[in-house]
Amino acid sequence: MKPEVDLLSLPSLPLAEKAQLPDIFAIYFVLDGDRVLYIGKTINLRERWTTHHRFKQFKKMTAPIRIAWIECSDATLLTAIEAALIEHFQPLLNQTKYEQTKPKVTAYVLGAMGAAIDSEAAKEWRSKSQMIELLLKEALEARGYDFTQESGQNDESEQT
Repeated sequence: MKPEVDLLSLPSLPLAEKAQLPDIFAIYFVLDGDRVLYIGKTINLRERWTTHHRFKQFKKMTAPIRIAWIECSDATLLTAIEAALIEHFQPLLNQTKYEQTKPKVTAYVLGAMGAAIDSEAAKEWRSKSQMIELLLKEALEARGYDFTQESGQNDESEQT
């Protein structure tokens, strides 16, 4: 049985209003009109879009891009639902490799700290790398860095 989803009836926001996305488990669709460009899953829709790896790519598109979503009350179903929807819609960007433009950092976290990160990541349905990125972001924000700018770069002139 194929999924039946009326994309235009789903809740959605323009890409520029991503900060207004709800804090929910969801399958999300990146849309150009009624054309599906990308489908993803997340345990926190708003947070996912603060650091989405394709945000700059979508922002450069000339068409009015929207983010639509389907709320999912059970996070354990997200992967299966996402896979079925990707198979059904065949979005172009889910079938292409994204070239990493931000620097990649490798860190080895061992012992009790590594176990704590594993535990926290599991509690929040995150990968270890997502959890480490979140913890680093929170620690740097506590030191006065501001990551609300699109570039993700800190403006040192704002630091005291």
